[in-house]
Amino acid sequence: MSDIMGFKEPQTIEEDLELISKAIEMGIDPFPPKREKRKWGRIALASFMVILVVSWTSQFLMRFLE
Repeated sequence: MSDIMGFKEPQTIEEDLELISKAIEMGIDPFPPKREKRKWGRIALASFMVILVVSWTSQFLMRFLE
């Protein structure tokens, strides 16, 4: 994919440091601070999975209990 975009991965430390210095000159932070984790995504996914499993189980039981 990097060939498609015209970007080559740095082969040496010097090339890597040059890329970092260019990023800093352009105002891009190459090492952004880590974002804090949020619980709402995990809770939303868990509730969706519970609803999905209950739905599948009820469909399965309704087929065999008729």
